[in-house]
Amino acid sequence: MGARLERARRALTVGRVARQTGLRRILAEIGVAGRREATREGAQAFRRGLEELGTTFIKLGQLLSSRPDLLPDVYIEELGHLVDSVPAVPFAEIEAVLREDFGEDAFVSVDPEPLATASIAQTHRGLLATGQEVVAKVRRPGVVEQVDLDLSVLRSTVRLMARRSVAAQRIQLEELAEELELHLRAELDFVEEAHNTELVRRLVEQFEGLVVPRVIRPYVTERALVLELISGRKVEAGHALEPDRGALLAREFFRAYVFQVVVEGVYHADPHHGNVLLTDDGRLALLDFGLLGRLDEDTRAGIALLLLAIAQNRADDVADLIVSLSLTSTRSDPAGFVQDVRRKLPRFHHRPLASIESGRALADLQRAAMRRDIALPTSFALVGKTLAQADSIARLLDPELDPVALIEEQSVEVMAREVERRLEPNRFAAYSSTQLAPLLRLPARIGHVVSELERGTLTIGVQPTGLEELEHNLRSIANRIGAAMIVGALLLASSLLVRADNVEWLGVAGFCLAGALGLYMIWKIIRTPGEL
Repeated sequence: MGARLERARRALTVGRVARQTGLRRILAEIGVAGRREATREGAQAFRRGLEELGTTFIKLGQLLSSRPDLLPDVYIEELGHLVDSVPAVPFAEIEAVLREDFGEDAFVSVDPEPLATASIAQTHRGLLATGQEVVAKVRRPGVVEQVDLDLSVLRSTVRLMARRSVAAQRIQLEELAEELELHLRAELDFVEEAHNTELVRRLVEQFEGLVVPRVIRPYVTERALVLELISGRKVEAGHALEPDRGALLAREFFRAYVFQVVVEGVYHADPHHGNVLLTDDGRLALLDFGLLGRLDEDTRAGIALLLLAIAQNRADDVADLIVSLSLTSTRSDPAGFVQDVRRKLPRFHHRPLASIESGRALADLQRAAMRRDIALPTSFALVGKTLAQADSIARLLDPELDPVALIEEQSVEVMAREVERRLEPNRFAAYSSTQLAPLLRLPARIGHVVSELERGTLTIGVQPTGLEELEHNLRSIANRIGAAMIVGALLLASSLLVRADNVEWLGVAGFCLAGALGLYMIWKIIRTPGEL
């Protein structure tokens, strides 16, 4: 009973904030309920509402900021300004967690003033008993319970919307909620973040201009994590680096992210300006690995080939690869999508990064796919956002860097690594057996079909698809005909009652009811053709 009451209270809070921010207008502006031109005011109200609701909804906004196929540009831009900053937890609570998890004597001192405060954790500078300067990251007390409550409310809302709204099904709302939950669970577990940090550290070791802080073991628990302290400053336009050094760092930085995505299939999925520092020795330090993108082998290979096709301006191949990665239906229009890609793709070639908006090419492709009823996987959106964030930082270091040309330069290396990976004995044996197994079963299957034909027992089933629109139209027609018959019957009965003694008032009431129903039908037909 207590849990239900808490969910009800939280749902009321979410509803109150939604009303205050003008949810109906926002839903119309993003195309979920009605159609209205997107405005800066609506986007700002949406962002402020998410910030007021806290951790879960801030993370939802960050996830939505990677979906230009779902939201207009002004909303994507505004969600990029989400402030994940909250008042600091009293230091006594932070100190208590460090003592409970690491012992009384682990730290000589911890600075009470936090380096950063976010909705999930806050960080403090400290000195270990070994004499090493470190950063202690501690999860905020109560955040797990709050996230559990919010996710429960979101799951219920999403299930309801998915059952009732075709638009919710089309944008894969349930899959989006599932992705949000996976991201949040990962960010709340610092044991997983420690593993992620060490993994990315190994992946970028070959790039001399990049550095990832070491995890200081054994100081790792689910709610606290100790890392090597790396001093630095945010990457800004006035970074004061020599042009050659800036250009080298920009190339290494962007190449490192392309390498993580297309070769390893595991990548740091949140390289925004707060998570990348320019160190005192002129390197780039990557921070905060709570969110790590992971691609299955087939998706990784598909995205690798897609990026190469984009770099080489091969529109038909780009369209085919996107369709192969996506969910299509009878409503999908692959031929129209090919034409969209042919029109859009050449705009991004032979131009410096300074003249291209961050992630514009991939965002345009995402929107074009959605318009043609081609549902892209969420992994595609996250890769697009990650590369957009990476090229925005690279722009600050070297405005003349051309990321498209850089991807093309890496094509030989990428393909060589792909061939090498495919020819590894274990992988090659597994792949061969997977491909040969259906061929080996083919003779038996043909024999079975022939036997069924001889006995006259072969049956063929046909499952009709794509009838939703026809069913919707037939229901609408039936409803309108039924409503018209009811209105006609009311008018006829009311006419008879008006002529009867003592019940004239009932005939007048019938006339009024029939008139109201008729006007409602006319209004509904004008407002929403095809529905009742």
